[in-house]
Formats: sequence, C-alpha cells, structure tokens
Amino acid sequence: MRRRRPREHHLTSCSVPLIVVLTATFLYFPGTAWGQQVTASITGKVTDPSNAIIAGAKVTAKDLDRGTQLTTETNTSGFYNLPRVPVGRYEIRVEVAGFQTAVHEPVQLELNQAARVDVVMQLGEVTQTIEVTGASPLLQTDTMQLGSVIDEKTNKDLPLATRNYIQLTLLVPGSVNPNPQTLTNGQTTANGGRPYVNGNREQANNFLLDGLDNNQVSDNLVGYTPSPDAIQEFNMITNNAPADFGSFQGGVVSTTIKSGTNQLHGSAFEFFRNDVLNANTWENNWSGSPRAKVRWNMFGGSAGGPIIKDKLFFFGDYQGERFNNPATTNPISVFTAAERQGDFSQLLTERGIQLYNPFLRDANGNRVPFPNNQIPAELLDPVARALFASNL
Repeated sequence: MRRRRPREHHLTSCSVPLIVVLTATFLYFPGTAWGQQVTASITGKVTDPSNAIIAGAKVTAKDLDRGTQLTTETNTSGFYNLPRVPVGRYEIRVEVAGFQTAVHEPVQLELNQAARVDVVMQLGEVTQTIEVTGASPLLQTDTMQLGSVIDEKTNKDLPLATRNYIQLTLLVPGSVNPNPQTLTNGQTTANGGRPYVNGNREQANNFLLDGLDNNQVSDNLVGYTPSPDAIQEFNMITNNAPADFGSFQGGVVSTTIKSGTNQLHGSAFEFFRNDVLNANTWENNWSGSPRAKVRWNMFGGSAGGPIIKDKLFFFGDYQGERFNNPATTNPISVFTAAERQGDFSQLLTERGIQLYNPFLRDANGNRVPFPNNQIPAELLDPVARALFASNL
C-alpha cells in the first residue's frame, strides 16, 4: 500500500509560541484581559445634589497618554466598577440624561491600586460640562494591603550603581538587607541579593514580572532583572496581600514593563567604569599596592510609541553588559620572627611608625611610646604567642 506524504507546514512547532511571545512583548492592545497583578481598578458612587443614587449613568475612563477608553454603567445602587485597568493617567467622565456631564480631574493609577472616585452630578443638560475636583482620602478603605509603589521617576532618578531595581526595595518600610553589597554586584539576574521583609528571610519573597512568576526555582532568586529604563513601576506588598497572590511569607514584588503611548519616546545610556578613573583603597595605599583592575561597561536604550494612534503601540528595550575583573597582584604582609617576639623596631627605623602603650598615659594625659618599639613579653596576647609557636 502506498502511503501519502504528509502535508508540509511552513511553521515549525516552536515558531508559533515564539511569535506569541514576541507579539506579547512588543505590542499593547487596549481592552485585553490583564491579570490583577499588573493592573489597577476604579470604583465609586454616582449621586445627585441631594445624595440620591443615580443608576444607569455612563462612566468612561480615558487613558490620557494612549487615548484608549474603558466604559461601564452604574448599577441600581449607584455604584460602578472598572476592573483590570492598566496603570497610567485617567480622566473620568460621567454622563446621564438630565444632568451636566461631569469630568473628574486626572487620576494617576498605580499598580494594584483600587482608586475610589465618587461623583456628584449637577442638574442641567448633558451638553454642559463641569469639572469635578477632590482630594485623595487619607485612609484607603477599598483595600487592606500594606506596601509601597516605586514609580518610573524614582527608578530613573535615584542612583543605582548596578542598575538593579531590587536595590530600591530597601526604601520600603520593613525591608532590610544585612549585606547590601549583594544588591550592588554586577550579576543581578539569578545571583543578586533580595530584601528581608518583616523579619523573614530573602527566600520568602515572591517576584512577579507582568503577572508572571519571576522566581528562580531552587533558591527563590530573582529570575530576570529588567533594565530600569523598561520598568513602568513596581509595587512591593509587605502585608495583607490580596487573594490573587501567594507563595510568599515576606513580600510580593510585582513589576510591570512599560508600553508605548501616542508620543514617541526613547532613551539611550552608557555607564562606564575603569580602574584608571578610580581612587585606590586606603589599605592598598598603606601597603603600596596598585588599584584593583576593573572593566565594567553597561549600555543600552529603549523606544516606544504608536503604531496606530489610540489603538496599537510598541515598546522595546535593550541592555548590554561587559563586566570583567582582571587579576590583580597584591602583597601580603606577615609578622617577622622579631615581631613575633614583640620587637617592632624595624617599623620605627625604616618607616617611622611609633607604637604606643595603650595602658599608660603621662602626667599630661599623652600617650606613652614603647621604647624603640619594643613591646614587653608580658603585654603580648597569650593566644597570639601560642599561634606564633605553633608549627601548623
């Protein structure tokens, strides 16, 4: 029996997911179903001047940077809710027959925020428009979580020695690190330190990137550290996280990447480090050693803008790193045979270093020097004498 040759396909099995990943990375479509971890929400109540509820009022939230709009209506209790709203600046417009159109001043939505915007309508024609202003409440009653948002401006303006945004988590109350140098090394992805939140170890945190798990599996290290130029903002929840989150005892660090807007924006940067620009350490200067060699260069850029105004946008970024620490030879000084017996006269005669008796002062309160830098045997530490006498 002759077999039919299978039909050839132009897309391989790996091409389809690759296209999906690239599309999700570079394009932003308004109105898609965003996860709660990378969005905010707007809720509120619409009433008339007598505080009576208004049902069926049309509520529109317009993104002022992208021109996209989200709409809903108030229910029979006068409440409206706009869930899964991408972070950004929004104008809230409320329209209903028999009342003037109310336009609320722009609201800045932050990651995981539940913004409360109540509107009191005024009698009049729909064609008439009034501007509604209001101060933010001192007590946030729509959510119970505790945390802080580190926005784009903070990411760009604060000095980050290694462009590691995890270092900014130490700005949040309850977040510390016993060894901050782990946050300033050159290897930020799956190798750098993390914050200790509310007394929990650094392995107790949960890192999210655009709603996806961003934890390295073996030790809960950060799986991927994006460039600060690509971060819109990140929210660090330190207590009472909503049910959307899990896998944490310390903190939740939820980060969202920028998307394009109706304006074309871009950036370029280069951070250059070299030992020829560095000062030497005091211990190297004391021993006459050269500066430690370092060759460290970080460079890249970002670009974002519209493809179709008010509908389709793009954003992309790149960050490269060339990090090298060439070998540096440094001398190591050990005690001479005479110094092991308390005779440091060589320091005095060759380098002019005078040693003083820490237990004595003269009549004027001045330190008393050891004659010829000879330390009496009874002042030598017994542990040091035992180490010097050991053959190990």
